[in-house]
Amino acid sequence: MRVASLLGLFLLATAMPDSATGRGLFERGFDAGHIRLKVMATSVPVRAGPGGSYREVGRVGIGQVFKAIDRSSDGAWYRIRLSRGTSGWVLSELVWPFEIVDESALDEASGWLYQYILGQSRLADGNFSLGVSGGALGNDGYFVLRLGFQPSRHYLMEVAIGQSAGTLGNIFSFRAELIVLLGPWRSVVPFAAVGGGGAIFMPHRNVEVFQSGTNPMMSAGGGLMIQLHGSVILRLDARHMMLFSPDDTWGALSLQAGAMLTF
Repeated sequence: MRVASLLGLFLLATAMPDSATGRGLFERGFDAGHIRLKVMATSVPVRAGPGGSYREVGRVGIGQVFKAIDRSSDGAWYRIRLSRGTSGWVLSELVWPFEIVDESALDEASGWLYQYILGQSRLADGNFSLGVSGGALGNDGYFVLRLGFQPSRHYLMEVAIGQSAGTLGNIFSFRAELIVLLGPWRSVVPFAAVGGGGAIFMPHRNVEVFQSGTNPMMSAGGGLMIQLHGSVILRLDARHMMLFSPDDTWGALSLQAGAMLTF
């Protein structure tokens, strides 16, 4: 009968979940830097050693949270540091262990986010810029070179020279644009743009949208500037381009992506 009782107690102990023995969070090893203990009983004795026979050095109350600085080999006791500078051991059944996130990792991630995405803009008064981008004008390829000057952190003045070659023919465009920065205090800056200039159209022999020559051009749209480390800025631009002639009007959507340097 005694053997059967001992066997039953052994099976019950081995079947108990890890959390009941205070080991649920520590299968991979005890990490004194990240474990906190919340007191779950009204009055918990703090003892000088990991066992009930050691003298009592203090008591802690329900709801109090302490940093775990050590754990007994059997996982039944945790060592905590009291507010008055002493330390002692509490029974694991009377506290709830939980793990905290690495605060330094959070600080590093938030610092990176603030510096590169949400941080202070590096667009400033008196900056010059040089940019290049490529994309599409309608169904044809389109490449643009931009030269700019920023008299204020709220707007940018640019001269854009573009070349498109495709099914309609060759379009060489030149225009001046005013770019209004809609959030110049952050590293991600949306903007609106409007401009005007001209375009030299050289059609294919079998396609004639305009006669060969120079025609007025207007553009309107916007985009996004994403400031990277240093003076490099990624740009996404969208414009509606309009060409005018005495007899006709032609328009197309231009979508481009590129980079810009500020100095």
